[in-house]
Amino acid sequence: MVAGMQALLLSGVHLALMVLMAPLCAGFTLWCHRAMAGERASLAAVSRWGLILRIWRQPGMRAAAGARVTAFVPWMTLTMVVSAVALVPSYSLGMVDEGASDFLVIAGLLFGAQVASCSVGLASGQGREGRQAATAMTGTVLLAPALVMAVAVVAMAVPGGTLGGMVRFMRLMDDSAGVRGPLALAGGAFVLIGVDRVAAGMDRAFAMMTDNLAGPDRAVMVFTRDLLALAWITLAGDLLWPDAIVIPDGVGSGGLLAHMLLAIALWAMRTMGLCVVVACLRTFVMASGQVARLRAGLALLCACLAIVLLFAGREFG
Repeated sequence: MVAGMQALLLSGVHLALMVLMAPLCAGFTLWCHRAMAGERASLAAVSRWGLILRIWRQPGMRAAAGARVTAFVPWMTLTMVVSAVALVPSYSLGMVDEGASDFLVIAGLLFGAQVASCSVGLASGQGREGRQAATAMTGTVLLAPALVMAVAVVAMAVPGGTLGGMVRFMRLMDDSAGVRGPLALAGGAFVLIGVDRVAAGMDRAFAMMTDNLAGPDRAVMVFTRDLLALAWITLAGDLLWPDAIVIPDGVGSGGLLAHMLLAIALWAMRTMGLCVVVACLRTFVMASGQVARLRAGLALLCACLAIVLLFAGREFG
């Protein structure tokens, strides 16, 4: 009974943190990008929560073309992202669904939500929204090989293929140097795959793609995109630094609260650091016109290097 209540509490705090931080991280990333590009912008000017609330208060509107699809997709995509977020630990194991935190399931849900979000624009046909959505979906599909290889790296590197199993495995290993490198490269691939804001101009492209939405539907799409980006960043951060995640059954009850607060602070610092990395990628790497192919190529390169490093470590380790 006590363990069940603790798992529910941990899951509730985790979901609340992710929901609260998603728009904040999106605004911080945008602010960093503008600062690196030489633009002056205050943090208040890039407030995503304010933007989401303003959009929510607007009267709802859906284009006549594909109205049923545009009514369904935002909420379906949000459901997929929240389901994946519940499986990605931010600061602690021991949540309700720890046993279901399979990398393939998580990556599949996030990637599926990423692809599904483009169907809002496709529903309008051959108009401006449809063409932009087709371009975005094509660029997303190009990332599928890198996604498969990155998931395969994690599955081969740790037993069980779950996030919880990975964290426990890394704590038990005496010498984990041969595994940390491949996992870090796989995490880099996940960042490139999932965070579409690394591509220059994606904010304008997203606005164009969702021109046929307004009101709550559009607000949900904006929030879902922010939550999707944070989910990929958190997943990558777990691979880069699994030692920052608390294992409740390995900590005494007296110091559990202190460990949890420290883990939450470390997660926030790690997330902000990765947001700065994303802003750097968007500003200095993804500024060319061939964004989709460059992004897919870099993600595939990270995944390939992870496989090479993993097998090299096993051969010579």
